[in-house]
Amino acid sequence: MLSPNLVNSLDMAAANGILDYDGAAFLTGTSPRYMGSPQFPVSGTNLNQPMTDQMVYTNPQQKQSKNPFWKKLLFGALMVGVGIFGLKKLKLLPSLKNTFTNLPNKLKNINTTTLKDGWTKVCDFFKNGFNKIFKKKPPTP
Repeated sequence: MLSPNLVNSLDMAAANGILDYDGAAFLTGTSPRYMGSPQFPVSGTNLNQPMTDQMVYTNPQQKQSKNPFWKKLLFGALMVGVGIFGLKKLKLLPSLKNTFTNLPNKLKNINTTTLKDGWTKVCDFFKNGFNKIFKKKPPTP
């Protein structure tokens, strides 16, 4: 006698297509409870196999897209226009030469106390949150 867990597992394997026969009946040598057991002969006439492979993909020889010439021409004109517009906008930006020459003066005038105060506030926030979660509170009398 097989345990019910083993019979259930073999039936689930048969239901999901892992086994194609009644595994519990095969192991115990009893008559199968359903079709598909090794004791039943499988007829080869009911297998309707396709004559050709349907999954063969024919790769096209021409890899280039078939866009018409006018689409390519309009796209090129659009890219030239975007390039001219971008260059015009870049000329309106301040030059980088002035930025690099004034950089030492700007670095000397930075107020570091605000940076230190911000850093201490961030550290205090995490330290206080950690203490609220993990520190033991003294018992109240």
